[in-house]
Amino acid sequence: MKKILILAFLLVMISGCSSWHNDNYPDPAIAKTKFKKDRKQCEERTTEKLQIGTKDRSRTNTTNSAQFSANYSRAKEFERCMRARGWVEK
Repeated sequence: MKKILILAFLLVMISGCSSWHNDNYPDPAIAKTKFKKDRKQCEERTTEKLQIGTKDRSRTNTTNSAQFSANYSRAKEFERCMRARGWVEK
């Protein structure tokens, strides 16, 4: 659960530092709806792919550098997913 909260925090921080745009959706209302859907799917995909919050990982003691590396990997995986769906950070 702790790792899921960390991921959620990181994703909020990432989205707070920049905004995502997709030129395929010129209508802001449609873009906002599609963004929410894509963001949710990418969060789920990142969680599944990196096995966040599994019992085995939650019991593992990690160093600060290992935790940073894991958080960095999660953020990069999320970004790759969003870009694959046509979103870019501006």
